[in-house]
Amino acid sequence: MFHRPLARHRLFFALRPPLPLARQITAAASWFETDRDKLRPEHLHVTIDILDDHDRVSTTLERDLKAIGDAVEGAPFALQFDTAVGSDRSIALRPRHKNASLAALHQRIAVAREAAGLRAREGYRFSPHMTLGYRDGVSFTQPIAPIGWDVDAFVLVHSHVGRTRHDVLGRWLLSGDDDRQLALF
Repeated sequence: MFHRPLARHRLFFALRPPLPLARQITAAASWFETDRDKLRPEHLHVTIDILDDHDRVSTTLERDLKAIGDAVEGAPFALQFDTAVGSDRSIALRPRHKNASLAALHQRIAVAREAAGLRAREGYRFSPHMTLGYRDGVSFTQPIAPIGWDVDAFVLVHSHVGRTRHDVLGRWLLSGDDDRQLALF
């Protein structure tokens, strides 16, 4: 009898570039050769917070994660990547400088997740990047022309691991005020 491997499910909060920009990023990333996988434009994202993989996704877990999204507020912000980084297994875009608004959004989601009794993926450390593809190769760091967008929403993604499928389970607009801007007046 044949046994199918157990499906794995990965749930994470993320930022996704607008699809036209994601297509441009994917096309511009064609300069790197890979013997493995390049991500499709609709899969480009910046992970904000992630859980351990699951064998299945319960409606309770999905409901709890959506409640976290509902509870998180933030203001829109600009996000920019200006460095391409290749490791021995992937190529990603990274920012050279920290983005306080992105860090604050991550912190708000992490605090809400912990309050809901959910743990982040074991060993996860927030390190903003957008993976472009996977490869075997020599490490490098290279400045690039800045690529960015005005972030006005975050999403909850259900990734069907190994099946190149991402389902967006929820999307939340960032529509709050930026306290730093208000303090100037």
